[in-house]
Amino acid sequence: MDRITVFRIATFAAAFISTVLAIYLYNKRDASRCKSLQFLSGLAIANMVYATSYLFEISAINLEEITFFLNMEYVGILFIPVFWVLIAWSYHPENPTYNQTLVKKLRILYAIPILANILVWTNDRHQFVYHDIRIDRNLPISLLDVDRAPGFWVVNGMIVALYLAGTLRMVYNLIKARKSDHRSQYLLLTLSSIPPFISYMLVLKQAVPHGLDLNPIAFALSGLLLFWGMVNLNLFDIATIAQSMVINAMGDAMIVLDSKGHLIDSNRQARIFFPPSDDQTHHIGAPIKQLNPALDQIFSQINTSKEAEITVPTTSNIRRYAISRSTITDKRSRTRGTLFLMHDVTEIHTYISELEFLAAYDGLTNLLNHRQFMKSASEKARMLKKKASGQFSLIMFDLDHFKTINDTYGHTTGDTVLERIGKMIASYASKEDLCARYGGEEFVMLLWNISTEKAYEIADRLRQEIESAKFDHEQEDMSMSASFGISNYTPSAKYTWEVSLNQADTALYEAKKAGRNCVKVFTPR
Repeated sequence: MDRITVFRIATFAAAFISTVLAIYLYNKRDASRCKSLQFLSGLAIANMVYATSYLFEISAINLEEITFFLNMEYVGILFIPVFWVLIAWSYHPENPTYNQTLVKKLRILYAIPILANILVWTNDRHQFVYHDIRIDRNLPISLLDVDRAPGFWVVNGMIVALYLAGTLRMVYNLIKARKSDHRSQYLLLTLSSIPPFISYMLVLKQAVPHGLDLNPIAFALSGLLLFWGMVNLNLFDIATIAQSMVINAMGDAMIVLDSKGHLIDSNRQARIFFPPSDDQTHHIGAPIKQLNPALDQIFSQINTSKEAEITVPTTSNIRRYAISRSTITDKRSRTRGTLFLMHDVTEIHTYISELEFLAAYDGLTNLLNHRQFMKSASEKARMLKKKASGQFSLIMFDLDHFKTINDTYGHTTGDTVLERIGKMIASYASKEDLCARYGGEEFVMLLWNISTEKAYEIADRLRQEIESAKFDHEQEDMSMSASFGISNYTPSAKYTWEVSLNQADTALYEAKKAGRNCVKVFTPR
């Protein structure tokens, strides 16, 4: 079998492979929103047009048919480098949305093959691309013998320049890639660009015997290499890219460490914990201890899940996160790394705290409400019982003739008075004391480890402050007084603390009977 026959078979195989790949990629492209895969589909279709046109060219029988298929080759080959440039700038599996704006602008490059094709197809009128086109009759296949004009070098120079630009960009992507699987993908793409580039340069230099065009075969080989990469390296895998998009869109921060504690992956939400960087993959491979020592310490304390407060370096804000830990294993159950998911629960805790406050405190006075006071006081009493020592005093009081304030000046004024009384009460309490709005205008204080005598002093000072205070209403001063009852509880008592509370209420009743605006201590009869 002579070389020409081998070349004809190889060209037919290249055209067939290019057609199958174009159909395969076009079908994948239809179901995909991955721009780089769509551009690859366009490149495959352009290569199919080029390869099949050249197959028909070497099989044609007259000059008119050969010239037509030569022009059709340009339809394909002029678009190939443009698609290659678009692939090189749009393919970023680690960040699918990277360079989207620039890629849209680069579509203006489509104008180059369109204008060049116009020159090629109208060459008969201006001979800008070819001075003359003839058939070489010295071989058993139809080959053209052409006189190249200046336009030929302009057109082909643009093809080489664009193809070289795309290849250099792919090399740049390879150098910048942080993840090993991404480096493998960029390396494969770079390698796939080499056979067509070499063959194209050989054809331009007329270094191929008999002027045979090896480009269709070279592009077919590159296509097979890309197909292998799609099968084995997830090249242009829309599922993988979609997963990356989902991971970056998720609200939780995701951090993946290898077995040595080095960062091997993270999403957009997690990068707030790392030093600022324009390149989102800049920190890949760095120890988490170096990137964020505080985070490393928290991670080392987590078995499965934990909540922790973390200072965000970029804002210096303290946020609370629910952190879950999962071990990453291979098919042999060997540990390969650790996945940490961090869910920001700061707002949830804030809402819970607000709800707990609303459930436990009176909204007007910011003192404990009746229910919470009873609950907290019972806990205090249990503490005394457990220690079998100590005491607390109870002060119960209400505002004298408060109903008159509401009836005369309105409930808004009454609320203002209650709010101010609440602030007065709080100023007499320590951290261990309990202060509550017990009813409408009735208040209660539990003074921890305070004797009856000391409680009396505190109650009388509060009474005097209320009496001397002036409450304004539309530039009119109002006076107020209060009646107080006091009792004491110790764990040695033969009754519950609730009985002591009733005793304070009884003493309050005695204070009212005594003319109000006074303090009475419960005295057993």
